[in-house]
Amino acid sequence: MSWNRKLLLTKIKALGAHLGISVVLVGIAVWLILFRWFPTPLFTTDGGGVGLKLLLLVDLVLGPLLTFVVFNPLKARRLMVLDLAVIAMLQLSAYGAGLWSIYTVRVQAVALHEGVFHAVTAKEYQDQTIEPDSWQALGPRAPHLVNVRAPLDGDEAMGVTAFGFTAGLEPYQLQFLYQPLAAAWPAARQQGWPLTELQASQPAIAARAAAWLGRHADLKPETIRFYRVEGFYGSAVLALDETGASVGGFDGDLAKRP
Repeated sequence: MSWNRKLLLTKIKALGAHLGISVVLVGIAVWLILFRWFPTPLFTTDGGGVGLKLLLLVDLVLGPLLTFVVFNPLKARRLMVLDLAVIAMLQLSAYGAGLWSIYTVRVQAVALHEGVFHAVTAKEYQDQTIEPDSWQALGPRAPHLVNVRAPLDGDEAMGVTAFGFTAGLEPYQLQFLYQPLAAAWPAARQQGWPLTELQASQPAIAARAAAWLGRHADLKPETIRFYRVEGFYGSAVLALDETGASVGGFDGDLAKRP
């Protein structure tokens, strides 16, 4: 009985060590997902949570559990090293594959079109010919907050029609129509909801907006405009300040402003 207890404690220590390493890896993934690829409020609208759950399953459950099962100090050292190396290789491979799959569907742009922001993932630009520096012109890093302008001439209008017909892409998914949101400001600001108007027409959303503002004491309510943002998994509310910069948002089904 004492030997079994000692073995169990040894296995638990091995599991704990593996779990500690896994926590670091997951922490890196969480930071990338929450602050780079799916910043608030895009985490829920575009599936960041789905990918994160898979990473958590592999790195915080399966990997450490396999270590707990195979670890035995009575094994030959060569066999023990081989077992742990195989587990580490499998876990790192799954971690890398999972992180890459999430990266390929990261939100590349949040595009304002007809009064609504649309979260557009990197995958939706694969069939478009895009110059590398054209993204840099829209901001220092993704997700880029942009306005979708009208076509400049007949050729561009034909291009919009062609992409819609052949690739099934909407105008807000076409990178050549993008311009920095600042270029359409302050007209774009007028398409957002101030808190006072929300309180009069959408009290439920207004209450959530007021609660959100209450958690951000550095923001002045009169300077904030709220917009509907739509993604693959649903909609949310995006908040912009008086300069047109995103200051976050929250879950909610905000109506498009008439």
